[in-house]
Amino acid sequence: MANFVPGQSIRIHCEIQRGAFPTEALVTFETAEGPVSGFVRNEDVERIAGHEGYIFATIKEVTKDFLTVMVRGSFFTTTGLAYLNHDWASANVKPAA
Repeated sequence: MANFVPGQSIRIHCEIQRGAFPTEALVTFETAEGPVSGFVRNEDVERIAGHEGYIFATIKEVTKDFLTVMVRGSFFTTTGLAYLNHDWASANVKPAA
């Protein structure tokens, strides 16, 4: 299991599509409560192939089972605060460079 710490900048694996404006992207990523979608600035995503990439976030809290992260953007079902299962995060979250 990866060693995550509060305050750490991370990249969360996500699906990336074109946003409503040329300066933004529509992203979807998995959370403990289900998928979350919303609009983020292009500079807050890293595209890797096709519609796949990473969204940048900051870890706020680490517990035994979850990571609480803050993602900048305008999301449909959250204010940017999201909870990631540790198991899922171990495979889908990387430190930001």
